[in-house]
Amino acid sequence: MTTELSNPNRESPLAAVETELSSIIETLIHLGVQVHDFQGTEEAKIGLSNNINKLISQLQSISSKKDLQDISIPLEIVNYIEDGRNPDIYTREFVDVVRKINQYLYGKSIAFQQFRDILSAKIKSEFPDLEQEVESIRAKTNLKDVSS
Repeated sequence: MTTELSNPNRESPLAAVETELSSIIETLIHLGVQVHDFQGTEEAKIGLSNNINKLISQLQSISSKKDLQDISIPLEIVNYIEDGRNPDIYTREFVDVVRKINQYLYGKSIAFQQFRDILSAKIKSEFPDLEQEVESIRAKTNLKDVSS
């Protein structure tokens, strides 16, 4: 992912979760191999049981972390992953949508500034005695350089 999980600070709670998730994935892979090659022998049953118990304890460990209780994962991302899709794509799509909205709003703000300037010029030309009030309003509504 493009979040802190891909470039974690090794002391962060997310870095610990990343390590635990890697371990859980590894255990799931081992379980998959064991189930696929299951012979039905007593030794195979014990090995499968051990890996299932290991997975349960790993899941309990990760779900009981106190420092992660305040972190919420949006349901849309969980559904996205459950559907077998890459969360990086979700993030990329989300960033693209936000970028497009920002560009649209930036264009609207520029249009309103231009409208304000044209309107103030017309008001000043038609009502010269209102020039100070118009300039006062323009100064109050003048945005800092929006492009930076």
